[in-house]
Amino acid sequence: MKILGKLDRLHEKFGDFWWYSFMLFAALRVGDVINAIVGLWLVPKYIGQEELGAVLPLTQFATSIGAPITVLVTVFTKFLNKFKTQGEDGKVKSMLLWFSGIAVVIILITSAVAIAILPHYFERIRVTSGSLVFLIIASGLISTIHPVFNNALQGLKKFNAITLSNLLAAPVRLIVMLVAMPFRALSGYMVGQIAPQMMSIGIACLSMRKHVHKNIKAMPFWKTDGKDILRYASLVAIAPLVAAFTAPVTYMVIRQRMTEMDSAAYYMISRFAELATFAGATLAFVMFPLAAEAQTRGKSSLKLLRDMSIGTTIFGLVATAFLYLFGRQIFEFIPTCRPYVDYVPDMALMALMLTVGIIWTNYCNHEAACNRFWYLTYGELLAVLQAAFLICFTGYTFFDGILPDSLVNWMRSLNISNLHNFLIAMLYFNLARVIAAAVEILVRELHSKRH
Repeated sequence: MKILGKLDRLHEKFGDFWWYSFMLFAALRVGDVINAIVGLWLVPKYIGQEELGAVLPLTQFATSIGAPITVLVTVFTKFLNKFKTQGEDGKVKSMLLWFSGIAVVIILITSAVAIAILPHYFERIRVTSGSLVFLIIASGLISTIHPVFNNALQGLKKFNAITLSNLLAAPVRLIVMLVAMPFRALSGYMVGQIAPQMMSIGIACLSMRKHVHKNIKAMPFWKTDGKDILRYASLVAIAPLVAAFTAPVTYMVIRQRMTEMDSAAYYMISRFAELATFAGATLAFVMFPLAAEAQTRGKSSLKLLRDMSIGTTIFGLVATAFLYLFGRQIFEFIPTCRPYVDYVPDMALMALMLTVGIIWTNYCNHEAACNRFWYLTYGELLAVLQAAFLICFTGYTFFDGILPDSLVNWMRSLNISNLHNFLIAMLYFNLARVIAAAVEILVRELHSKRH
């Protein structure tokens, strides 16, 4: 009891944001130890270099086909938190049931689209289909359903259940992949993505039982909140739908237009470089319902944004410096990483690029939680420009005889198909987004002081 009392006092001292962020961060890092085993030993052991570069494009495709549900989940989290804050449990129950029904409809549409597209996508990334068609669709569908439950927990601020789910996810994933990958490596990998999400859905259902209890009368919310929900959804939809088309371009360029060595190296160095995003991703997850609650109560969340950005930046830069200083020793120590030891400087560069990227992503999440969407005007334009840049500058031979030879030669000289140059280009695009966001904040604050 004394320990619980001390923990309660620490919770009160640090506040909800930092307390739940630390708790979730600790749980996720336990899982990362197991995920490191999966990413650095299990996957390279069973998947050869010729297919290793296809792992990330396959998982990205499964994510992209769930873009419509991303819109649903963001809206769901925002208004679920609003109803909970206002004590409207009847609306909470109605929204849980209603949005689950919409998810089923989206599943059917997603399945039809995936079946039509997947054979062409496999051809592009040089992978034989087999059972992968069904597993990619299953992964896409489960990843479509999973966020509804996960974000319901987020919107209701049930961070204890989220922590438990994340603690168990990695061990479940490892066990399933150990069993499945020896039979068919890529198929086993996809099965390993599905299993922990199914477990998380089960934990979420158990945790939310009281919110759909029969003693709580469901109250309609469309009549009073329908216009606000539709307006919010129409704005939130822009970013994920644009990303559904632009994000796969990045991975297709990596797989289709880079050498097999560069493509495989991208996978291996990304396993470490993503370390730079760990703090940012955790802080953003906790931030969203707190910022949405502040907006509902008419309070400012600028301090929340500042704390999140500072924490994300410091952790990302420390991780980048660590990888730059000790990356070579780490790669030489791990047998599956030794063939890629020359890519260690690119690993640090990728970590820096991802740090800047997560700062931008977190800013977008904060603005969406606060019902502000000016970031879409420049953010989505930059996303389209980035996709067009990658397509054109890695496929410059298409422009022979169309554009002046001097311009085509300049495009060739940039050599964006080289992994190092590719990462530099992505860093510049991410920096442009963050600088634009900083300008937006400055203009908004100056405007508010004048009024």
